[in-house]
Amino acid sequence: MKNLYLFLVVFCFALSANAQFLNWGIKGGVNYNENGDLRAFSLDDPNSFEKFSSNEEVGYHIGILSEIKLPLFLYIRPEFIYTHTESSYNFDGDNGKLKMDKLELPVLLGFRVFKIGRFFFGPNFSYIMNTKLSVPDAVDNISNVTSDDFIVSGQIGLGLNFGKVGADIRWETGFSETEASFITDNLIPENSGFNAALADTSHSQFILSFYYKFK
Repeated sequence: MKNLYLFLVVFCFALSANAQFLNWGIKGGVNYNENGDLRAFSLDDPNSFEKFSSNEEVGYHIGILSEIKLPLFLYIRPEFIYTHTESSYNFDGDNGKLKMDKLELPVLLGFRVFKIGRFFFGPNFSYIMNTKLSVPDAVDNISNVTSDDFIVSGQIGLGLNFGKVGADIRWETGFSETEASFITDNLIPENSGFNAALADTSHSQFILSFYYKFK
């Protein structure tokens, strides 16, 4: 999967570098992210568990983009983004957080509308670099045992472009089911008897971005 991801990055930006009608720039913004449920259980009895729902939290992203102009009002926009997302869980009064760091490659097909408007959609390929679960009373004792490291999701959004600057808002949802498992020396939640957790890392999120194009 890592080799596939690297291939996609090299392919898309090599294509962009040789395009006749090319814009490129930098971007950044915030993510309002929610992951799936988390199940806490004991390693001695994994069939007996307690489920906790995810709450939305704010993350951020930063990266580079290119825009290849096509005939009519069309364009292709590959991006290469570093993204940090968070979601939280209420463990009987303790607020735990699931934090993820990703490298992402959205490849979007867009339509220009009345020069300043944008409508776009397309796939997003994500490689998860790091997944961390933190709980206040056990923050130093939780270990990530296994986690899926490749996610395919879809994005759709709207944007405004004023010369070299612009902004867009998009919605993203995962197409693949992904999970991360954790074990701890302490208990999740406290006094529960659970010493392991399985988090559904599939996600949905709103993304607000601002960008500047150099060309």
